[in-house]
Amino acid sequence: MNREDELYERADNPPVAPKRPWYKRMGLGGLVAALLALTKWKTILSFLQGIFVLFKFSKFGVTTLSMLATIGIYAWFYGIWWAVGFVLLIAVHESGHMIAARQQNIPVTAPVFIPFLGALIGLKEPPKDAATESIIAYGGPLFGLLAAAAVHTAAVAFNSPLLFSLAFTGYFLTLFNLIPASPLDGGRIAGAVSPYIWFLGVPLIGLLLWFSFSPILILILFGAVHRAWEFWQHRSDEYYTVDPVFRLKMGIAYLALLTVSGLLTYEAHNMAEALRPRL
Repeated sequence: MNREDELYERADNPPVAPKRPWYKRMGLGGLVAALLALTKWKTILSFLQGIFVLFKFSKFGVTTLSMLATIGIYAWFYGIWWAVGFVLLIAVHESGHMIAARQQNIPVTAPVFIPFLGALIGLKEPPKDAATESIIAYGGPLFGLLAAAAVHTAAVAFNSPLLFSLAFTGYFLTLFNLIPASPLDGGRIAGAVSPYIWFLGVPLIGLLLWFSFSPILILILFGAVHRAWEFWQHRSDEYYTVDPVFRLKMGIAYLALLTVSGLLTYEAHNMAEALRPRL
């Protein structure tokens, strides 16, 4: 083989460079990014540990800790001010449940915030009937809608994309929560109108899961199927016996809340899109 043939062979089969160790492949930029991420995470952990020491003996310690932790996690992804606004919207929603429960003389626990799931309160006594349960359930979306409307008003006044985003999120979560499938608030409200509506809400959750897979939707779907099946087995139970006048009033109130939430969700979405920066 002459020199020219050797050059052609090397051109057709270039030598494979040895693979560098992972710590060298990261480079200086990757190392700096990893250190910054680690520092940020340790800062959040140190902050949460300090808060725990401060509030561990407080009556509202769990609520405070869970709220701050949720803000910290959302801030990691969406920024601190959006996180604060979003968690406050959730807090107002839960306050609606608490106020409604106390009006029905049912003691409740302080809310516990769960990242990417929302928040929950505990009823120290079960509702006596589906009507009482629907009143407690209705308070959350009602307060949530009013809170989102207040944010929407501020967004218009200040022409703020951040506030429009929060208003849209608040409206959308209220609308989603009104789907007539228990354990969502809409399902608990619909239970006083007619629990048979649950058999429409369950396929709707399944349809949403089909188009947008989510572990949260899976949990909701399982809960909705279980509640619907439980009702079917005990459909003659006195718990579901509700005064017809109350059924009519709650049905109208439910449809009104659902309609207003849908319209305002659409409006806030359009305004947020109009303010979004274009490349």
